[in-house]
Amino acid sequence: MNLVLYTALAFLPGAIFAVAAKALERWSRGERRSRAGTGTAGRPVGPPIERLVADLRRLGLDYSRIAESDLPRRALRLQSVTLAYDDTLCACCTALEIEAPGRPPFDPVQRLEIEATLAQCGLTW
Repeated sequence: MNLVLYTALAFLPGAIFAVAAKALERWSRGERRSRAGTGTAGRPVGPPIERLVADLRRLGLDYSRIAESDLPRRALRLQSVTLAYDDTLCACCTALEIEAPGRPPFDPVQRLEIEATLAQCGLTW
């Protein structure tokens, strides 16, 4: 009896951690199980494309402004704006139902390919 209890207590924290990690990963990616009959099948998920385009425009201007400035921690600011830009590119791909080549951060070549794909779909910013 003690052996069974010891084994359960030894493996239970690991199992709880694994389940919590999987749930957190699904939640951070925005995956949801579709429920039949809820009527959400035809609705777009995420912000409207107009807002995403405005965000891309704003983030591009922010990057230029920060790159030309002498603000403290400039490299960290540029990295933050670049990650936000990459995330917005992914959101645009999702909104237009285009498959993005992975998760941010993107290298400059991947970023350019995504921008070209979005431009081919008629998106301008």
